[in-house]
Amino acid sequence: MNKKTVWGTAAVVLVAGYGAATWYMGERAHSSYQEAMTDMGRLLGPEVLVSQQYTKGFWSSQGRLVLQWTPPAPEDEQDTSGAPATAAAPPTIRFTVENTVRHGPLAGWRVAAAVVETRLIAAEGADHQVRKTFAKVSAPTLTTVRHLTGSHAFTLALPAGEVGDGEELVRWQSLAYRMTVNAGGSRLSGDFDWPEFTMDVADHSEDDDEPSAATAPPKRLAIALQGMKGEFHVQLEDGLWLLAPGSGKGTIGKLAITRAAGTAPGVAPAAPESMVALQDLSYSVTIARNGAHLGWVTTMQGKGSVGPVALQSLELNETVSRIDVEAVKLVQKALLDAYKTDPSTAVAAVEAPWIASLMDAVPKFVAALPAYAMKLSAKVDGEQGELEYGAELKRVPDAVQIAEGAWGPALLKSSAVHASMRLPKAWLPRLAQAAGQQAPKPEDINAMVGMAEAQGYIQQDATHLTSAVRMEDGRVVLNGKAADLPFGRK
Repeated sequence: MNKKTVWGTAAVVLVAGYGAATWYMGERAHSSYQEAMTDMGRLLGPEVLVSQQYTKGFWSSQGRLVLQWTPPAPEDEQDTSGAPATAAAPPTIRFTVENTVRHGPLAGWRVAAAVVETRLIAAEGADHQVRKTFAKVSAPTLTTVRHLTGSHAFTLALPAGEVGDGEELVRWQSLAYRMTVNAGGSRLSGDFDWPEFTMDVADHSEDDDEPSAATAPPKRLAIALQGMKGEFHVQLEDGLWLLAPGSGKGTIGKLAITRAAGTAPGVAPAAPESMVALQDLSYSVTIARNGAHLGWVTTMQGKGSVGPVALQSLELNETVSRIDVEAVKLVQKALLDAYKTDPSTAVAAVEAPWIASLMDAVPKFVAALPAYAMKLSAKVDGEQGELEYGAELKRVPDAVQIAEGAWGPALLKSSAVHASMRLPKAWLPRLAQAAGQQAPKPEDINAMVGMAEAQGYIQQDATHLTSAVRMEDGRVVLNGKAADLPFGRK
């Protein structure tokens, strides 16, 4: 056999083998697609997943599905005659989603069993105001890669855009979100990159009761996040997805919150007031499982300013312990049941299935004796201040009190609550200025501190004020002095 014959035969075998692999992987892609649609229909319900079709090809296939969502109907109002006014039913919005499935082993010029690109290609039923609000929003694209090993990789790309309706405006730069899931579906990892997110809204939190406040332009509140990056690793086990063992960390370049007075048309806007300006923020979260319990630790560090107070450093540590796994599963079930509940046909709110799941979760949550602790520390002008507080259940609350609806006293009797602070004296003038007051004179500060110390609220040394309080077993201990609470000791 000559060389041409050998190479020709090899080429035929290679092409035939590749064609067979493509046909096989196309069949596998079709099967996986149908399984995904079945799972989606089970999750969303038949009222959401209206239809789906799949056109199978040799090199690639096309899938199309139609989803619909009906906003909750507004509550009936009284008309001028006193009779109930029946509000018009909200329109049903339909989304058409297209999936392009490229078959392996070279799917879209990458080695994979299949590559699926998912795009929203049409939205119907939205009214003019909704279309106007979302006019500058481009649909995200989801790319799913099924590797030859059985693992999956997902990339979500959200183009830059903005949403606004006059009083509120939200803008963002392009978001990239990447995830991978191993072949067994037990490990999830990912990372994201979001350069900027801003929100500008009307601030009615300090509106006056004076008549002029009703006609004055509202204040504006602006929130800006820049340079957000993060990564996470999760161990999916025992049906947990709301809280699962794993870790995550990330950074935020800048966080700024400003407030500006509203201005009438044609009037130059006033300079905004800085409420929060933090930078170089970093955070981490670790969730761990210990038998039947979950717990997590959250940390955050950064620097910047809060109002006129410059922070050389800011650190937050938060710990949550003994969260019952079965209670978490019931909360997960309640969330899914609440999502699937049709408001127009639901029974009384207290009889809704998701409410029953939440009520079943409460005794399990309480029986695990959960605990919470938080520590916040900051450095200003070289002086370090600290604030700590926390609470934990020491024993299961009294069943009789719970049955009678006396949750407050029952929890206090069964809990331990603590708080403490360590405050530099040098901060006191700054804190007064931050509250919009004039800096008090040193003699006035000494008088106020002395009065608080005489009444037992604080203790002091040469440079710091301290205070510690603990409530447990029906008794409060403030700076070492004990007193019984009104409901008495158990």
